[in-house]
Amino acid sequence: MRRDSYAKINLALNVINNSKPKEYHDLDMVNFTITLKDTIKLTINTKEEADDIVITSNNEKIPTGKENLVYQVVEKFKKEKNLSFLCKIHIKKRIPLEAGLAGGSSNAACVLHMLDKYFKTNMTTPEKAAFLESITADGPYMAYSTPCRVRGYGDLVLPFVTKFKYNVLLVKPKTGCNTKEIYNSLSYKKIPRPNIDKLIEALKENNFDEVAQNVGNSLINAAYTQNKDILDILTRLKTCGFQIVSLTGSGSTCFAISNKKYPFNHAKQIFKDKDKYEMVKVFKIR
Repeated sequence: MRRDSYAKINLALNVINNSKPKEYHDLDMVNFTITLKDTIKLTINTKEEADDIVITSNNEKIPTGKENLVYQVVEKFKKEKNLSFLCKIHIKKRIPLEAGLAGGSSNAACVLHMLDKYFKTNMTTPEKAAFLESITADGPYMAYSTPCRVRGYGDLVLPFVTKFKYNVLLVKPKTGCNTKEIYNSLSYKKIPRPNIDKLIEALKENNFDEVAQNVGNSLINAAYTQNKDILDILTRLKTCGFQIVSLTGSGSTCFAISNKKYPFNHAKQIFKDKDKYEMVKVFKIR
């Protein structure tokens, strides 16, 4: 059984406050999935005596034990559904690590969808979101994988309808970001605060110019203070003429969107040094 596992971008990310427990943050976000994807192959054997979870990947940096979110999903599914089976999972990674693209959370949600289908447990999308909540903060959103407003710890997911379907250029430096360090370094009185209500209204009306005015990320200053490559990329993207330039999650992936062709053509020349970047590629918003 195979299924694609899509990356997400934050069109906006607003850190509300730091009144939550230390390891959590109160967020308000607008999330989209894009056509960048991993592919997961799942093999289940209910007749095999071995009750094991075996994870492999083309990316040697992927953990294959209990620290892997996919492993945690399978383990929890077995326990909650009172099932015993041999499970082999191969993750073909294309989504970069430490990138703010929720690759691990996407893989976790993808495997839950596959397990639900195989065992015919008929879980609803809200049930899947609740299942994933204790495993990964991006899990509830990835259970939906449609345009959504995401609030709280990531547990409040509100889908909405939009025709905002443009190409998006991703530029990922070879350096990553430490999410915990970025959140810990935030100065809550000085961070950018995108207007989520205005952004969603503009998205529903497909008002590109208004969308561009309200895209933003509260983590952006902290991210490029930690990773100097981010500021350089954001600056270069703006010189290409993109109307929308931002950072997804805590980085280090930067993204740019335009309703015109010339910024994408210009970017081919600006970002042609492949040795400097892990990824420079155009995808579509799903």
